[in-house]
Amino acid sequence: MMSSSKGRAVGPLTVSASTDNPTSTSVPINFPSLSTANANTNTNTNANANANANTNTNANHRGFVSSNNNASSAIATTSSTTNTNTTTAPNVSRQESRLHAPDATPPIVEHGMETIINITQRLLGLRGSPPGTMARLSESEIKLLCLRARPIILNQSMLLELEAPIKICGDVHGQYSDLLRLFEYGGFPPVANYLFCGDYVDRGKQSIETISLSLAYKIQYPENFFILRGNHESAGINRIYGFYDECKRRYSIKLWKIFSDVFNCLPVAALVDEKILCMHGGLSPELRDLQQIADLQRPCDVPDVGLLCDLLWSDPSPIQVSDV
Repeated sequence: MMSSSKGRAVGPLTVSASTDNPTSTSVPINFPSLSTANANTNTNTNANANANANTNTNANHRGFVSSNNNASSAIATTSSTTNTNTTTAPNVSRQESRLHAPDATPPIVEHGMETIINITQRLLGLRGSPPGTMARLSESEIKLLCLRARPIILNQSMLLELEAPIKICGDVHGQYSDLLRLFEYGGFPPVANYLFCGDYVDRGKQSIETISLSLAYKIQYPENFFILRGNHESAGINRIYGFYDECKRRYSIKLWKIFSDVFNCLPVAALVDEKILCMHGGLSPELRDLQQIADLQRPCDVPDVGLLCDLLWSDPSPIQVSDV
């Protein structure tokens, strides 16, 4: 799933962004470091700005593909909803599609992964339960998820370079039942590849389950499951909008601080098939070269201004339409 090419020159991209404001913009922009992709990729950024990358290719469930020329270009951004367009990857066997079914053949367990798989199974065991049903995880198990996920996240670039087919998803905001339903529709990892564009916590009642399952999948399938940072993956924001209170009520403030340390390490953008640029917020007037994103240092807090702030917070300006 990960692509390693860097330092490319290219023609113009088309910027397509949506916000809660019904007005959206499409303007040409040039990135001198990005080349023409060898992929036939279709992108659709809907009113909720959840993007779906499709590639006409015969691919296995790990997502390695052969690409075609003449790709369309777009920039995908997200907003605070959980609606996501998904398509099922071709050539997936019946057994693979039922990987997480109760009677499915157990996969081969890698050494040292038993505890992570056990946590994942208990989180997935909430399928069919009433919305709001809490997972029975100990604080030490959740800390283990954070400690195991952090070096994996740091080992990958601040600007992920990925390949289609991959499902690109927007905000979840602690709505764990919606996350499970998304996997039911789109396929559970690693049968389907996923890129989430941030905002796993706050507002909803099950932020802990939502981010815990995301980290568990990241640990098990680091080349198939990717999570970007949203503006709510910041201590200054989730201290106010619910995640801090949930951690304090259910576990401890110390656990919230451990989560905050992981959030400070998350990548902030991804490039799919060298053509679709994904981030939680939008473009920055300071962005001239994609290498600027890759060069951002981690761990880091989100500053009040600058490139990193814009990638997580920026919204498109409304178009001024003059009377004719």
